[in-house]
Amino acid sequence: MSVRSVCRDVELFLRGLARELPGVFPRPARRPPAGPRRAGLRRPSPEELAPARELINARAAHWAAALGLRYNRVSVKAQRTLWGSCSRRGNLNFNWRLAGAPPEALDYVVIHELCHLREMNHSRRFWAHVEAACPDYRQRRRWLRLNGASLMAGGPGAANG
Repeated sequence: MSVRSVCRDVELFLRGLARELPGVFPRPARRPPAGPRRAGLRRPSPEELAPARELINARAAHWAAALGLRYNRVSVKAQRTLWGSCSRRGNLNFNWRLAGAPPEALDYVVIHELCHLREMNHSRRFWAHVEAACPDYRQRRRWLRLNGASLMAGGPGAANG
């Protein structure tokens, strides 16, 4: 028996005990929210989120059609550190602050996440897909590295240059 299977068996046993004896195994308290949010990491208002959602959805639909790819759903969120992500189920997530980036930078992130539908990693094959769709992706990626902090701090419109 491997260590992994023993650990899994112990975990399942303890979960069963916790269900049978809730008084002995109380559920852990939820973590309180972290300290006050920094000004730039606030949640967007619905008025700010709506145009970002519309723009990002339109760009995802455009590039998915151009690349012959199909995704499940697009979500626009107030992530603290990510520009975008792609789940194994084909769900695409984008940071609402991308709406304030130049169209080229936004399109790069959309293309990047769509290419994860082909390769769920950052292998050479993945980057080859990105480069085929966006030959100047390195410049667009560099723009995000150089201007991302100001874009994160101010939301859409903060670093549009």
